Amino acid sequence: MTDVLEAAAATMLLSDPVDVEQPREGDPGGPPCPYCKLEDTDAVWSNAHWRVMARHWSPLPGGMLLLSKAHVDTLSEMPPERQREFGPIAAGIEHAIMNLGRVARVHLYRWGDGRAHFHVHFVPRPYGLPQFGWRNLPFLEARFPNPGKEHLAAASDAVGAALRAAGLP
Repeated sequence: MTDVLEAAAATMLLSDPVDVEQPREGDPGGPPCPYCKLEDTDAVWSNAHWRVMARHWSPLPGGMLLLSKAHVDTLSEMPPERQREFGPIAAGIEHAIMNLGRVARVHLYRWGDGRAHFHVHFVPRPYGLPQFGWRNLPFLEARFPNPGKEHLAAASDAVGAALRAAGLP
């Protein structure tokens, strides 16, 4: 079976390298960082340093976004205390999503090209849909049938409740 993404990538024309890249949202000289304006009232879980938001644009129930409250670009720029918190919080999010049921895996994405504010996507790969697996999920996610606002909200509420009960740092 031909890898569909490799075949599509083979047809793309590559641009010439640029000397200067445009600033991202939150970079000096770039547009303001929208993540710095978020409030805990919109989060499914938060503490003094971290915030977990539902990926409301995704049709996959339980998809979450973990953001640092401090405006830092990378995990390595965070103080050691925040770095140590990341693992248990990430594990708690993954566990909460897996417990929703009908989730085969939880993919974590941290690309770094969108915004200059540390954030990680937690994306559930639906059970029984291996076509969505591996590197295909970020490209096929939008093709997943939307289960409706109520189902998505219930999944987000369940993840938030599990995180609040988990005793995270």
